[in-house]
Amino acid sequence: MDGSGTEQRAAETVLNAAITEPETFDSKELNRILHLFESTDKTVRLSASWALGLVVSANPEAVTGSVRALASLLESEPESVHEDIIRALGYIAAEYPELVRDAIEDLDLRDDVHNKQLIASIRDRELSGSVTTLTGEASEYQGLGTAAEDDETVEEPPDREERGRPPTEPPPTPPPVEARREAFDPIKSRGSGSHVDLWLVRYSDRERTHSALLTQIQHRAPAEFDTEFTETLNEWQSVDDHDAIVPVVAHGTIPKPWFVVEYQEGQRLSDRLGSLSDREARWIIDRIVDAVCHAHGSGVIHGGLTPRNVIFSRTYDGNVWPYPKISNWGISQLLCQLSALPMGVPPMYAAPEQVKPDQFGGVDASTDIYHLGLIVYELLTGRLPFDGQPGVVLQKVVEEQPPPASQFTDELSDGVDTVLAKCFRKSKLYRYNTVQDFRTELRQALSGGAI
Repeated sequence: MDGSGTEQRAAETVLNAAITEPETFDSKELNRILHLFESTDKTVRLSASWALGLVVSANPEAVTGSVRALASLLESEPESVHEDIIRALGYIAAEYPELVRDAIEDLDLRDDVHNKQLIASIRDRELSGSVTTLTGEASEYQGLGTAAEDDETVEEPPDREERGRPPTEPPPTPPPVEARREAFDPIKSRGSGSHVDLWLVRYSDRERTHSALLTQIQHRAPAEFDTEFTETLNEWQSVDDHDAIVPVVAHGTIPKPWFVVEYQEGQRLSDRLGSLSDREARWIIDRIVDAVCHAHGSGVIHGGLTPRNVIFSRTYDGNVWPYPKISNWGISQLLCQLSALPMGVPPMYAAPEQVKPDQFGGVDASTDIYHLGLIVYELLTGRLPFDGQPGVVLQKVVEEQPPPASQFTDELSDGVDTVLAKCFRKSKLYRYNTVQDFRTELRQALSGGAI
């Protein structure tokens, strides 16, 4: 099946129908989707993956037949198309794990080598663990395949500290595009936040189709807001060449202010706190601090850095850590203009200047250093410096010094306490002058050196 303009238009028609009326697909139309996996055009196969996931989600009776058909395609099609077939299986498995498991177990695994390869491929892609669906929502999917026999010795999985390792290189990122809002096709609403609507969208460049996340301001803003919005996005885009910064794909102000960023399929750092090994936590710290150094070197500050703004790319290798990327550069401060809540961050992540700007000054690069200190503290100890009701926390932020991090873990040196204490100074004059200075002393302290 040769990729062509006609083929791409057919795939687009099928995908649009799957988005709007997935429940109307019959067996003939399902076969049309499956036939698209034979294409040599990557864009066509991606559309087929999305369409099949949407249709089967609305028609659970089609699960068994679809899984069997995908298994057959893995047998007959070249390896170059296997990734998209596995992706489709992932979408189905995330929605109907038990039905997929039953369909797999119904296959004759003992005699069919290709079905064994199917199981291996799914395991390699981590579909037997936490599966990310088309909408990016994680769901638990317990192991595919048959259970171990009672008389077999099942080895315990290795410790996270031994098993995990950082990626050898960061994941590839899509190129920015000059496009209007209409160029991004909505796939699914991701809900609404404070003054914004979120959509999972897709767009195409000359090589392939990409998933992305579109954020749009809910209400028409004044002209001066549009100007500041554009400046903020331009600043973010000027530093997104760092591998730990989420890249901006496009942005605009018509019909309302909007921006599109690379879609990260993994969890937020806030979702992973408490489950990280010490070695992975320290690697994450190094990457996000380095990203802030890169941005500050160009005069760009974040202003609202919290674990919810650190998002992970997905990895298909269970032994490789997902890559952290910082998103929403300058956005929290921008949205403060539309809100009656001026801080832009939750109380437990507020810096003194965000609580009492008249006393401690405005948000600037030193605020990012304070926020980095909070994230480092939480990653190393599993808790934040201050807890309690929001009003109590805010009072502590402006009046009290946080307890030393070493109070909550025996694995930290006094040097780490010294570094973090300097981050948390109430007066910005007594914090680190630059985030580069903070990085230097933090690395030294984490390696056991004296400060």
